[in-house]
Amino acid sequence: MSNAVRIDSRDLAEVKALLNRLDGDETNKAMARGINATLPGVRTDGVRILSEHYALTASAIRESWKIRKALFRDPFGVVSTQGTFIRLARFGAKQTKTGVSVKVLKKNPRAVIEHAFLARAKKRQREEQVYWRKYKGPRKSPVRGRAYAKMEFLYRFPIEALYGPRVQDKFDDPGVMGTVQNLAAERLTKNMAREVDSILRGH
Repeated sequence: MSNAVRIDSRDLAEVKALLNRLDGDETNKAMARGINATLPGVRTDGVRILSEHYALTASAIRESWKIRKALFRDPFGVVSTQGTFIRLARFGAKQTKTGVSVKVLKKNPRAVIEHAFLARAKKRQREEQVYWRKYKGPRKSPVRGRAYAKMEFLYRFPIEALYGPRVQDKFDDPGVMGTVQNLAAERLTKNMAREVDSILRGH
């Protein structure tokens, strides 16, 4: 699944009026340059909106964003974000006596997931992950105070990795995507005006 903002300068009345001042290849040149100058700003707006909602760093959110630049013969660009559910450990996970504490949404307080633990389940696993396990053995078997590595096999497997939300789902809110698109239109109009003026000055 992905969320994308398609930027085509021909969709905006203000930009159309600017392009009418140019002729032939100059139109495509201005369109491609104006769109490409707009794309990074659209990504910045999207990352900022998501980072205001989720308790993640901007760099962690930016990882999933891609830019498709406009070409002279194909003058439209795309800014898109695509991803899966994010490792819960990335939401400020901290081990506590009763489980793992995380903060997913900035507006909400930290919450403890009882019986969860932080670990690296594989030898070459770079980042710790939040896991939990289900115990199906006799109730009298000791659990408290036992190190994970020393637990009976019955306690140790299977373990399940826990994940937070897919941050791109925030764009399912029409108001959020609408905000990004409106900001993109404002940026495009300004950048296109600059490019058209630059070409006309060159004459």
